[in-house]
Amino acid sequence: MTFLTSLSGEALLLGVVLVVLVMSIGVAVLLVRRPEGGRDRAATTAAAYMTALGSLFAIVTGFLINSEYATLRSAQQVVAAEAASISQLAYASAALPPPDAEIVQGQLADYVDSVATVEWYLLSENRPQASPAFAQLAVLQEALVRVSTRDYPSPEAVRSMGDALRTMTQMRRERVAIAAQGLPVALFALSVIAGIALIVNAVIVAARYGSRYVVIATGIILMVALGLAAILAISAPFRGPFTASPEPLRELAAELRNAAYLPWVR
Repeated sequence: MTFLTSLSGEALLLGVVLVVLVMSIGVAVLLVRRPEGGRDRAATTAAAYMTALGSLFAIVTGFLINSEYATLRSAQQVVAAEAASISQLAYASAALPPPDAEIVQGQLADYVDSVATVEWYLLSENRPQASPAFAQLAVLQEALVRVSTRDYPSPEAVRSMGDALRTMTQMRRERVAIAAQGLPVALFALSVIAGIALIVNAVIVAARYGSRYVVIATGIILMVALGLAAILAISAPFRGPFTASPEPLRELAAELRNAAYLPWVR
């Protein structure tokens, strides 16, 4: 499953369509070799099951697409909240004396860099425990604790930095948890089985009742292929065709490196 969800959108769509078409052609060839009477009985049975199989495929596929898209949207929202909390921490740290502000923002930039580059790749490999970002977050927390215990920071700045850091930590945990979620294999298997059964029945009906039903069977084949490809395309928020973008974090890291949150540098 990881291999499939890691493919590009074009490769995934082409692969699913080709597999479904080859399977459909194979079914059609087998039907042609059957006796005429056997095809008649098979077509009658297939026509009776078409509505039930179509409904089952539509319900399961629709549910999977909806749930996987919701997971993708959740990942995007977590990244947005994480970027907002990082920006809040950077703004609040600017109220510190220049040496402390530069230390805090330098460590913050290191953390954001690691998240947007190394950790993002490790999330796609489902290995977030190997990310250096966790250790860098701990270093940042220690620096903020040291600054907070001194006399000169304003209570408002300390409180704002503490709130931002807590949100950053929470959003990172949520991001890692989302990356660990996988496509429900049992439901996807049910969708595949229902789609295959629907295609087989459509081909049987088309083979029995003539060319005017071939268009309907072709539409069903493409619908099944597109539905399965859509599920796979959105089922992994950190790899594959549709993913949560780390671009907001990359932009923040660049701003921190360029001292955009240090007003006296401008």
